[in-house]
Amino acid sequence: MQKIEVRVDAVIFNDQGEILLAKHEKDGRSYWVLPGGHLQFGETLDGAVRRELREELGFEDVEVKELLFVDEFIDTSRHVVHVGFLVCVVEDYLENPGVIVENESVKDVRLFSMAEVVNAVDTFYPSKEFIIQLIETQMAASV
Repeated sequence: MQKIEVRVDAVIFNDQGEILLAKHEKDGRSYWVLPGGHLQFGETLDGAVRRELREELGFEDVEVKELLFVDEFIDTSRHVVHVGFLVCVVEDYLENPGVIVENESVKDVRLFSMAEVVNAVDTFYPSKEFIIQLIETQMAASV
């Protein structure tokens, strides 16, 4: 049976405008994504963002702010709807973002500047251009 998956994404910036991304490794592939995960039945979007950040990164004190985007990915086997929120976290968490809960698919967590994303040879999902656009939007909003 085919189904539609809903994934929540947390868009987190530090004071320098760097974006927090998580490195996943699955099926021999490695890629950087926004922290987040799948919405569970009966869970609110806000609750899903909070749970995923707690489970994957150990973040307890977060504030889910505004809805930033709704995007989707469709191929022959999957249909995923991404719902992205701007999230504020206690700055202490961002000083050492490599804290990861064991047994998750997340292998690394780090902050990326615009230049680091632009010059990276790594894979980014949904795309490098999408991540760059998020950073540009944040830069414009903070002026």
